[in-house]
Amino acid sequence: MSSLPEIEQETQSCRSRWCRKVIQPCLVTAVLSLCLPIIIFLAIPAIISPTFTLDPASSLSSFNVSDSRVAAEWTLVFSIENPSKLIPVKYSQMKATIVLDSAPLAHAKIGSFIQKAASHMDVRAHFHSDVPRANEFSVKSLVAGLERGEVRVDVVLSSGRRLGLGVGWVPVFDVSVTCNSLIFTAESDGGGLTLLVGSSYCVLGFFGYV
Repeated sequence: MSSLPEIEQETQSCRSRWCRKVIQPCLVTAVLSLCLPIIIFLAIPAIISPTFTLDPASSLSSFNVSDSRVAAEWTLVFSIENPSKLIPVKYSQMKATIVLDSAPLAHAKIGSFIQKAASHMDVRAHFHSDVPRANEFSVKSLVAGLERGEVRVDVVLSSGRRLGLGVGWVPVFDVSVTCNSLIFTAESDGGGLTLLVGSSYCVLGFFGYV
């Protein structure tokens, strides 16, 4: 009869050793399996943050100011740099807005595209603005700028982003870019306004880095 407690103790000891050898490694593996994608999701974009600038080929190609309306055609060329030597990037649902004195002036959508690793590419967006000639400050500012041959605007761009990590396209935070105080000046032949060199500085939003 006295051997029964000893058998129970040995059984409990075996169970305890079995838990340590089997269950604990399983728990560690499960935790790592959950944490690793999160670490990749957060760390990789910070390493490969893209660079956006506006190419000097950007222009306000034509405009027409009448007594009732102000119409203009814009072409913006975004230069995008992918610094990663290994990871391609897929951009989708890219949208850009020209802003004048905090008021949206024109919108454009850009089709999805893939940028190869360690590459530079230019993406062209066409805008058409047609607004009534009113007493709004932004419209008066646009008319005044066109008349003197210098228009100053801001541009906001946003896009979905996926990284090519071998197993497929992994979604990360959307990218948001703001290009402030872009200056378009009159060409010598009077054919339109071109982007002033040196005014193409763009800032990447916070989630473009994380």
